[in-house]
Amino acid sequence: MKHLLITIMALISFISCNNDDDTEYSAIADFIGEWQIEGRTFANGLPVEIGDEFLVFSEDNNFEDLVGRYRLSGETESTGHFFISTPSYDLNFENSIGAILTANFNIYNGILTLEYINNDGQIVREVWRKNYYYETE
Repeated sequence: MKHLLITIMALISFISCNNDDDTEYSAIADFIGEWQIEGRTFANGLPVEIGDEFLVFSEDNNFEDLVGRYRLSGETESTGHFFISTPSYDLNFENSIGAILTANFNIYNGILTLEYINNDGQIVREVWRKNYYYETE
């Protein structure tokens, strides 16, 4: 009887400790959502004219990786995948024809700052503000 009681207690303990939390947290959760550009400057501080530009980040089907999808709309249209390279933690945009743009980034409190070298070899700094969040898929 004592062995049966110990077995039952162990089984109850095992079942009650099982934490099957089905919530999935994205490794790129801070990016997910729509962003609107607030400013663009060259490294020398000269402003670059901007229009209504939006950048939408969404999750791919793997919540544990550092890869997702993006869509840029405005004067320039582009879609593709983005990924964060490690250990440098650069943000890379790969468009639908395979061209890759690599940017240093900082993301904090709904502000995304990107710094990259454009096609003319100039350093460009962009500031984006998050408009709203999308649910992850």
